[in-house]
Amino acid sequence: MTTLETIRNAFSGAFNQVAECVAYAPGRVNLIGEHTDYSGLPALPMAIDRGTFIAVAGDESGVVEVRSEQFAGVARLTRAVPDAGAGEPWQRYIAGALAELAEVSPGRGARVLVSGDLPTAGGLSSSSALTVGLIAGLAAAWGERLAPEEAARRAIIAEKHVGVETGGMDQQVIALGKGGQALRIDFLPPATRYVPIPEELRFVVAASGEEAPKGTAAREAYNERVVAARAAAVLLAHQMGFEIESDPPLLAHVADVDVVDVLVDELPEKAPARDAARTAGIAIERLTTLTNGEVDPALKLSIRRVARHVLSEAGRVDAAEAALAAGNLKAFGALLNESHASLRDDLRCSTQALDKVCAAMRKAGALGARLTGAGFGGYALAAVPAGKEDAVIAAAVAATGGPAFAVVASDGLQLL
Repeated sequence: MTTLETIRNAFSGAFNQVAECVAYAPGRVNLIGEHTDYSGLPALPMAIDRGTFIAVAGDESGVVEVRSEQFAGVARLTRAVPDAGAGEPWQRYIAGALAELAEVSPGRGARVLVSGDLPTAGGLSSSSALTVGLIAGLAAAWGERLAPEEAARRAIIAEKHVGVETGGMDQQVIALGKGGQALRIDFLPPATRYVPIPEELRFVVAASGEEAPKGTAAREAYNERVVAARAAAVLLAHQMGFEIESDPPLLAHVADVDVVDVLVDELPEKAPARDAARTAGIAIERLTTLTNGEVDPALKLSIRRVARHVLSEAGRVDAAEAALAAGNLKAFGALLNESHASLRDDLRCSTQALDKVCAAMRKAGALGARLTGAGFGGYALAAVPAGKEDAVIAAAVAATGGPAFAVVASDGLQLL
């Protein structure tokens, strides 16, 4: 288990010097509100009691050297051109973080050691924990202590440059999490509020046995859904007789219209973004251009299914918050099951392994279970009555081989 003392000792052993500061960034579990943030619609995640430690010492070299106890290889990235040194996929997050710190003590370098107990490639947001922690730790070592909100803002931009058009939920809860509470995040307009978790409610996360992929295919699958949601937004607005002026156009811009649920059923099952842009009378770039790249305008997208999931999932966020406030654990569990069904059938980002582990945890006494994170593999989440944790963990391990473990809502980003 990594602690402040162990990472300080490991840093001294690796670099033969003392770390100036240590940042700790937790992982996160999204309770509900999956694939909603990039449409400007709410999510309800919590920071968890596993995370990433980042020990840092600044220097005058102009080079940031990063070693990780979880990934092979050593990153040596220059402040001037950080992308040039990012040879491994995990190092691209370092390059993104450095790009967002370009104005902080330009020319200075650092030595960095990364460690922790947060599973990688599991959908518990190890990449966002790394990015948020790096930004906070490096800035502190270079003489600038960032507010948690500012560290999250920069991390959101940094990860978009890596190639995933994230909506910002992960980074915000990692920065702002609070023990014993979930974080309701709204995006349009921006707002957050803490939601107490009932004492008798526990959470278990379980690996599906399949890594949540972060390579090209997974990024493309994720970004296709982002563009499908944008296409749905402009088509719905067109049906309602107006044009969304903001860029990018989001489902949040039409979600509050009373007839939206009816109009969703009139959206095309599959269509390319260029057809949606032509129908709505807008430039195709408003739909397909991402922060770092573009989705093929001719690619057929599942517009109706994506919109149906995103809009219904946003409603489940409201219902889940109300269920937690009322202590209605049965209703909360049922919402998790509905969310998983929607992610499986409409968004189509579940897998047989995720379906299997969710079913096993429900059978063992979980109130509800669903995939957590972007999907396509990774971890599932179960809401569990107090006292049933061991049975649910055992069932999950029997189904997929594990690991599975309990998590609790915990504090967010810390500089130690």
